[in-house]
Amino acid sequence: MSLPIEYSRFNLLALEKTKRQRQYKAQLLVIRHGELNIRLGKTLITLNQSQSIWLPHDCLYAIESITASQIDILAFSARVTASLPTTLCLCTTPLLLPVLIDELMTNDITTTSTQHLLQVCLDQVHKLTEHH
Repeated sequence: MSLPIEYSRFNLLALEKTKRQRQYKAQLLVIRHGELNIRLGKTLITLNQSQSIWLPHDCLYAIESITASQIDILAFSARVTASLPTTLCLCTTPLLLPVLIDELMTNDITTTSTQHLLQVCLDQVHKLTEHH
């Protein structure tokens, strides 16, 4: 089922790399643990556990972990991103966002309370990126 907002978590070992991938949804990558590089073309952006990066629709990127890392990804369909940035945005992760994602990981995606949590995540992303 394709939802307007989806979330996932994945872990990378130290020095692990992902293949370059084009995502058709806009994404907020929240670095939970570790340090990694995001490769966008020839540009390399280093992020640590206090940072997030907004990647707009159709962004082609690869991840290269420097240390063992955990990343949470919030993916947003075009239905909910009309007022969000269309360019890359680096940010400090707000304290509430990891807590919301942890709660989402324990909930059934179909419940009303989960849908409310997803809306709060979207509100946090709006707040996080409003100056970009």
